[in-house]
Amino acid sequence: MASPPLERRDREFADVFATHRDHMVRLAWLLTSDVHVAEDVVADAFAKVHPRWRRGQVDDVAAYLRRSVVNGANSALRRRYTQRAHERRVTGDDRGIRLLDDEVADRDQVIAALRQLPDRQRAAVVLRFWADCTEAQAADALGVSIGTVKSNTARGMHRLREVLGVEQEGVAR
Repeated sequence: MASPPLERRDREFADVFATHRDHMVRLAWLLTSDVHVAEDVVADAFAKVHPRWRRGQVDDVAAYLRRSVVNGANSALRRRYTQRAHERRVTGDDRGIRLLDDEVADRDQVIAALRQLPDRQRAAVVLRFWADCTEAQAADALGVSIGTVKSNTARGMHRLREVLGVEQEGVAR
């Protein structure tokens, strides 16, 4: 039987889970475009943070979870791309294969436009504008410098405006 302080920590972690789970699933979904993968990524993130949090080694649980979700989403995307490349080699082409992006094509325009961004730009835009992270928080979650977050965000927003057909003031064409 766990000692009373550990039981209390476990109850507290249940509150942490209830507070952050939905937000982290939405973040992972925006990064991966797949709700099942997003839920797996978030479950892995909580499984990784729990032992460290229980030992008192996590100061900012939201930042830790955000970083873990971003890393997990990147890993899931790499696996997806590798799997698709393997399927193309095995089948010779994509005839008869319905890609995940085709199955979710009826989602709204913004989500479709986000999918067209390179991974780093998408992650920067999602963290800055959907997750409402500061540049420093996004840099921490992505493991890059603030300048990299700024440039990826600017490029991502420029590309989103192009895809969505939004006029860009003061931008030379």
